[in-house]
Amino acid sequence: MKSALKFLVVLAVLACVGWLRMPFEQRLSLDLTEAHLLSPSFDRESRASLSQKGFVASFGSLRPMLAAFTALSTTKHHGNNDWENLEQAIETTVLLDPYNGYYWDLGAWHLAYNASTSSLENDGLAPLQAKQLFEEYIHKGDNLYTRGIAANPNDIQLRLERARLWSSRHKIEDYPKVAQILRTTLSECELSLRQRQRIRADLFYTLLRIPQRVNEAYILGRELYEESAQNHFPSLLNGLCALQMHPWVKVDDPLSLPQLYSSRTDAIKHLGNYLNDNDSHKPRYGVQDLLDRVSSVDH
Repeated sequence: MKSALKFLVVLAVLACVGWLRMPFEQRLSLDLTEAHLLSPSFDRESRASLSQKGFVASFGSLRPMLAAFTALSTTKHHGNNDWENLEQAIETTVLLDPYNGYYWDLGAWHLAYNASTSSLENDGLAPLQAKQLFEEYIHKGDNLYTRGIAANPNDIQLRLERARLWSSRHKIEDYPKVAQILRTTLSECELSLRQRQRIRADLFYTLLRIPQRVNEAYILGRELYEESAQNHFPSLLNGLCALQMHPWVKVDDPLSLPQLYSSRTDAIKHLGNYLNDNDSHKPRYGVQDLLDRVSSVDH
């Protein structure tokens, strides 16, 4: 009886000590994880998945090595168009090494580009099924980008690759989503001046293609134009020229053609290239009439 009582007392003391230590250990574990000195803990499903695959050592320092090994298997799966096993390999890879942005990008690229295109071009599938799989794999790729960004918030390349996916003419164009990704990148990431200027320019070209946000595009474009002559790329100048003639854009002090282009020949060349671009999302209000007027001068 006394032995049983002693056991219960010891058990109670240990439980109390464990309860008191828990907040400290949780905070320490979180700090180490954020500092990338400790890999994130796995949930029960993830541990079971790894156990079934035989990766018993995955909880230790062998994770990066095992991740590299499983990532290599994606080449074989890609060659065999075995997208189900490729997806499983990628999920295992990013689980083992979540702080390596390359693996997230690799998996997203395989699913959003290779698997989606392969599904769409699969003659063995009904057209509706092929289109459904095409869209499904694009969203799976985007999901990998999103999770990769959550694990690596300072990985700018992952954010830009996600933006590039949703601006691809060959996938599912979603320019409002692209604009949101770019704005979030500008607000959340530490960027060099060159990176910031590049992303702001990309944001301008994106807003240019969203009818409801052409006024916002013009304001940003004028900021880029006024800030530096190094920003005076033909795409920026053509976009500003087109937006100035757009009925939805409010322009108090429009840029003249001499301000936009170095010569009449230059204006004809660049405006012609703008119109010849088969991107249907670009505004073209009045651009053809302007080009005709400029071309007819002295003729």
